[in-house]
Amino acid sequence: MAIDVQLLARVTDCLLEEAACLDQRRWDDWLALYDDDCVFWVPAWDDDDVLTENPETQLSLIFLRGRPRLDERVWRIRSGLSSSLLRMPRTTHMVGNVRLAGREGECLLVTANFHVNAFKHDEKRVDFFFGHYEYALSPRGEGFGIRRKKIVINNDIIPRQLDVFSV
Repeated sequence: MAIDVQLLARVTDCLLEEAACLDQRRWDDWLALYDDDCVFWVPAWDDDDVLTENPETQLSLIFLRGRPRLDERVWRIRSGLSSSLLRMPRTTHMVGNVRLAGREGECLLVTANFHVNAFKHDEKRVDFFFGHYEYALSPRGEGFGIRRKKIVINNDIIPRQLDVFSV
């Protein structure tokens, strides 16, 4: 099957922009990437090889439905009211192996691998997560909006903090 290199480049640019927004703490730009009816989901592992499948009835590490829920999360980060977020870690998101996986209605299905390093300066500690992303991207002019993002964390022992910027 032929790969549409231009489409893959536009998709990759969207994913890398999201990573840059998180690393640079450009919260408004990050929120603008998401559709109003978006889903941001980090499922939990049910056992060694099986993920939970239904965020409505099973445990999730993070489950946010709709842009208002993402807005609330960013408000918590910015507000200074959460003691765990007073000193934000420095993060670096590395996104690779971006692949076009198909279509779902108007959305483009995309997968990618990730590795995120987070340095907590006050604790002199580095935490990291790695795994893969599954996206449903909706067309927006020449770019894309994020309709759905599923984050599968392969090393799911949570050190102290897991938030949208951690993965």
